[in-house]
Amino acid sequence: MIDNYSRVRLLTDKYRKEGAATGAVGYVIEVYDNGDCEVEFSDRDGITFAQIVARADELAVDEPAQERHRNGVGPAIPSSASTVQS
Repeated sequence: MIDNYSRVRLLTDKYRKEGAATGAVGYVIEVYDNGDCEVEFSDRDGITFAQIVARADELAVDEPAQERHRNGVGPAIPSSASTVQS
């Protein structure tokens, strides 16, 4: 089950016309009674570029890169990469 506010990765290209292609990372903003999830995708500036309702099997819960590294998956990410520069 996917929870509200989970970071997810889109597993299908079904929503390309809506602006969300396979591999896009977004956040669940609502989980409906039938298990479908409303997901918002935004750019680095926080501007939403797509908002879709997807089935749970079209999504994978995604860990941030630093967490994947801690779990032994993927390359190390410098700590400054997660710091917003102003």
